[in-house]
Amino acid sequence: MTKLGLLLLVGLLFVGCSNQPATILVNGTGFDIDQIAQGQQLYSQYCSSCHGVNGEGQFPSAPTERDATGRFGAPPHNGNGHTWHHGDAMLIEYVRNGGISLSDPVNWYPMPAFGEQLTNDQVMVILAYIKTFWSNEQRARQAEITAAENGVRTNPFQVNPGS
Repeated sequence: MTKLGLLLLVGLLFVGCSNQPATILVNGTGFDIDQIAQGQQLYSQYCSSCHGVNGEGQFPSAPTERDATGRFGAPPHNGNGHTWHHGDAMLIEYVRNGGISLSDPVNWYPMPAFGEQLTNDQVMVILAYIKTFWSNEQRARQAEITAAENGVRTNPFQVNPGS
């Protein structure tokens, strides 16, 4: 076997054994590795200060416990968190409009609305990047939730729906 053939074989084995698919879907749109890298940069800029560089959450050692102020921190987005329990439309809406924390700052650190700061495409590449924190099984389950959710929500990019 030539060196080139051996390199190709090793490369194929590496890609075949990777936990990450070549494309990740968000709201029915596929994102490739280059787009996911853009999502990583945006996540670092807008999300990591609260949710952690690797999606570990604001309080990684006790993500479901209140801190000294009595509030819950920003949740983990990695496989230990619950982000993958929500469909894409809900996640998009949460990023664009802010979260429950805005209406209950006594119990939660505020999740700001990013609908005026991030474009729809930027929100989607951030979510594609977040999905790289999950296992194949978690991504598959989240895709099922997204499919079920699509019959309920019509436009996740609407800022402040219902107002």
